Amino acid sequence: MRQRTLGDVTVTAVGLGDVSLVTADRRGLDAREVERAVTEAVELGITLVDVAPEEAAERGCGEVVRALRLRDRVVLATRVPLVSERFGVPIRDVLQDRLPALYVQERVEATLRATRLDALPFAQLPLQISWRGSTAWPELVGTCARLVREGKVMRWGAIVDPAESTGRDGEPELAAQLASEPWLVGVQAPYNLCDRTAEPLLASKLCILARHPLAGGALAGILGPGVRLAPRDDRNSLDAAALEQIAIGAAHLTALVRHEPAAARSCAAARTIVERMRRPAHVEALSAGELALRFVLDRGAIALPRLHRRAHLVDAVSAALAPPLSPELVARLDSLFAPPSKIDDER
Repeated sequence: MRQRTLGDVTVTAVGLGDVSLVTADRRGLDAREVERAVTEAVELGITLVDVAPEEAAERGCGEVVRALRLRDRVVLATRVPLVSERFGVPIRDVLQDRLPALYVQERVEATLRATRLDALPFAQLPLQISWRGSTAWPELVGTCARLVREGKVMRWGAIVDPAESTGRDGEPELAAQLASEPWLVGVQAPYNLCDRTAEPLLASKLCILARHPLAGGALAGILGPGVRLAPRDDRNSLDAAALEQIAIGAAHLTALVRHEPAAARSCAAARTIVERMRRPAHVEALSAGELALRFVLDRGAIALPRLHRRAHLVDAVSAALAPPLSPELVARLDSLFAPPSKIDDER
């Protein structure tokens, strides 16, 4: 499989993203199915597991790693969530309220108890760049350094949303500011064919972990008008117009993959596209999901698709084993999915 360097350790270029029992339950999956998917993924050679900040998920992933005796090989990427607002107790969106140093230490120790690991291989903090100017910043950085010295955390990473930066001019500054923090070895941010806001981060020295590389299943071709989801699935909030656009995107991918995406004929506009297009004799990917993941990998990032179902592992492993996409195919994908401004810049 393709590999990436995360600080001083090497991991697979595809990992398990957001292992969350809460999200899985809302999407109609039970904890045992998620545990089986995690187990099979690491048995197949995937060595990075991104765990949601849930005690049950942390405990389950820790049990898998310990049962398979892979503590020295598999990197659990855990997270410290922001302090949430309590009813009647407003919390300001400032560092000392949302991510106080003592709270970070308590969360790290709680995760150590849940996973039953000697040290957390990779702990991630949700950070806002404006917080670097806070008077509480040195205390936070000092606490993180102390937790490393004490052997409780091996590496630190940041979770950011580049969309919060001020336009295109602010994005390179975001990358530069994160790279100037020597205690950080990786940054997690949304990145996929449709959302390239985090692209400036790819040029930094930090390892980039791409969250939502399949855009919630849209780029895997499984969402469209008439799709049946579990009643509490968060994707039920997508309106008819959004689902039609997703289906049209899946239809455009049909000519580029061997297996037609399930949503490619889920509306009249998408069916028209599929019926009029011609598939070339040679295609470079089996499925839309594999193609979308390979695009992210070719940019040098680690793809973190949500792999709660064992069936989803096929696309992930195939992408990690496949060679880079051809320049011609990348240009075709850019013409279909890149923002207009990017296309204009490349002309």
